[in-house]
Amino acid sequence: MARRVAKPGQARGKQDIRFRKGGFTFETDKGFETELLHSAPVRELAEAKAAELAVKMIRAAPLGPHRFTTEYAIKNNVHAYVEDIGTGWVGYVVVEENEKARHAMLQERGYRDPSGRRHKGRFFFKKVLEQERTD
Repeated sequence: MARRVAKPGQARGKQDIRFRKGGFTFETDKGFETELLHSAPVRELAEAKAAELAVKMIRAAPLGPHRFTTEYAIKNNVHAYVEDIGTGWVGYVVVEENEKARHAMLQERGYRDPSGRRHKGRFFFKKVLEQERTD
C-alpha cells in the first residue's frame, strides 16, 4: 500500500503552535489578530480615540439660542461609546440620540424653513472628521 505524501504548500490539517505568556495563547488556525483586536488595551485605545473625537465635535458645535433649557443643545447630545463587533472593538460617536433634539444635523447639512427659504449648512462635524482623517 502506498503512503500519501503531502505536496509542498498543501495543508496538513490543524497545526497548533501555542505560545503562552500571561493570558494570551497564540494559535495558528485562529489568528493572532483576533486575540489582539479583542484585548483590553485595544478596547481602551478605541475608547480614548472615540472620546477624543467626541470632545472635538462638541467644541466645534455651534452655540444655540437656548432661552428656556439647554437640554436639547447640540453639545449635550454628542456621546462616544465602544462596541464589540465580530472582528474587534469599534468606537462610535453618536450625535443626538434624543429624538427631540434633531437640529444638529439640520445645521450640519442645511435645511428649508416652512416659508421655503434655504439655509445653508455649517458642516462643523464634517470639518472635524476631515481634520482627523488619515490618508
